[in-house]
Amino acid sequence: MKRRLRIKMKSNYLVGIDIGSKKISTIIGQIKTDGEREELEIIGYGNAESNGIRKGVIVDMKATVDDIRKSVKEAELTAGVEVESVYINISGSHIQSIRAKGSVNITGKNREITQEDIDRAVTQGSSIMLPNDRDIIHILRQEFVVDTQDEIKNPIGMIGNNLDIYILIVTASRSSIKNLLTCLKKAKIDVDKLVLSHLATAEAVLTQDEKELGVALIDIGGGTTDIAVFERGALIHASTIGVGGYNFTNDLAIGTRTPIEKAEKIKRKYGCGTDPNFKDQNIEIPSVGAKKMRMISASLLTDILKPRAEETFDMIKRKIEEEGFENKINAGIVITGGSAYLSGLLEIADDIFSAPVRMGKPSGVGGLIDKVDSPEFSTSVGLIKYGLIDMKDRGMIKNQPQGFFQKLKEYVGF
Repeated sequence: MKRRLRIKMKSNYLVGIDIGSKKISTIIGQIKTDGEREELEIIGYGNAESNGIRKGVIVDMKATVDDIRKSVKEAELTAGVEVESVYINISGSHIQSIRAKGSVNITGKNREITQEDIDRAVTQGSSIMLPNDRDIIHILRQEFVVDTQDEIKNPIGMIGNNLDIYILIVTASRSSIKNLLTCLKKAKIDVDKLVLSHLATAEAVLTQDEKELGVALIDIGGGTTDIAVFERGALIHASTIGVGGYNFTNDLAIGTRTPIEKAEKIKRKYGCGTDPNFKDQNIEIPSVGAKKMRMISASLLTDILKPRAEETFDMIKRKIEEEGFENKINAGIVITGGSAYLSGLLEIADDIFSAPVRMGKPSGVGGLIDKVDSPEFSTSVGLIKYGLIDMKDRGMIKNQPQGFFQKLKEYVGF
């Protein structure tokens, strides 16, 4: 029997678990270091149906714990290692983001700005009153202002009298956080860090250019849709609406009077029914209650699913406009998540937003990427990419020195 290695965060492994309303995905990555370079390779993956979560909120703790264990077990068997600690995502309509500002006077030698000054400004800006039922999960730096000079990314070493910092404070329901952490504890898994889904997903699918120019990321999950807006390399807005892929499936099941399972398969096969090659076809479907098969027109899919897609994108567009960010998305829209693959969805989004639209899939990792090369794995892959950045920031990457033959190969150009 093959013995599995038990891994912790302190070793060169990373584990991410995406706990969603439809599925729970576990990704195990290994950090390959060569001098100053780090590469992340996927060595294990696991999936389990999610039976205890609705619209991003845990409604059945036992079912969620069981599903987490199933997903982790499958990933462990694939990778040949045993998981002990993980990066885990949090999302749901309870997520809120607040923009705040911190200001401090520079009093150090020669009025040179130091890390201590930045920390003081962050502390001052994040000292806000929160309701008793909410906790801060992220304090994200956006930009600095030194005296009157703005759009500064790193002020350390600059000379000035005043330092301002703009931050985004992300909060979540305290009970949702506790329930999520309790599930991991019952599954006997430690949590390295709780990560906002929007941030994790962005690490997997967005380019740095998109983040700099301004982009809206739309992650359509099973029960919810995450909305994130980035500009100048920073997250400037994060929210979640309670509409997802299940709403498409449910509309189709009701509109065609067919079982949910069959409606899901039809949705996956034909998408939003906008393909002209399918419009004149007839589709054989079963009726509810095990009645005989019957035929429906493929054009019926358009009548059912297209309005749902349009309504969803209209909601997202209004959300962005309400925050005043409609002019911030110069690089366009990136759609990801389990429903991003639906035929016709990108074209509908293009009409609604009148902006460039593309599908986002995980990138920037090696190993078994072909096994998770799909929008539905964007968050789970993004979690280990986020984890790599986190470990580097905390000085926890174990750089392995190059051997003589590796140095010789580089020297001669092999």
